[in-house]
Amino acid sequence: MTMKKITLLGFALLILSSGLFAQKMNAVKTDLFSAILRTGVIKYERAFSEDISVQLGFFYTGYSPRDSESSLNGWGITPEFRFYLSETPAPNGTYLAPNFRYMSLNVEDPVAQESGTLTSMGFAVNLGKQVLLKDIVIIDAWVGPSYNFRTVEAEGEIDTGISDADGFGIRLGIAIGIAF
Repeated sequence: MTMKKITLLGFALLILSSGLFAQKMNAVKTDLFSAILRTGVIKYERAFSEDISVQLGFFYTGYSPRDSESSLNGWGITPEFRFYLSETPAPNGTYLAPNFRYMSLNVEDPVAQESGTLTSMGFAVNLGKQVLLKDIVIIDAWVGPSYNFRTVEAEGEIDTGISDADGFGIRLGIAIGIAF
């Protein structure tokens, strides 16, 4: 390859990459308060246009409910579509986000020496605001109604602390991450 072709290729890549960095299309985030629940969360968001993005969240937990010797260990996944309502291009601004969550958790009660599996599926519609600071830091806050279906499969009675959690609830949170 000649020096002229290498230089042209370099300038072309520079121009393309500067256009990509001008509008952030990707974000990686984690929930701020998930550590309180002994849960690790990672989310990836990809903008496909100025007003549409898709986010996929994954978590792993080792949570013990209050007033119980029981523990929940397992994972969950949350796919989400985001429709940005503000003038700023995604992933920055106010959004409406229908989503689905699936969780598979092992339930253990060492006092009763019993265990089982908790399966949860839920639907939510979140209203959120995502802000891009210094062109790299993302802060994402959301709230919205959810409806959950939960089942526990076990041979005995396990005190999970969530026996009456089927039905309507509220899904809310704050996440922080980086955009690129």
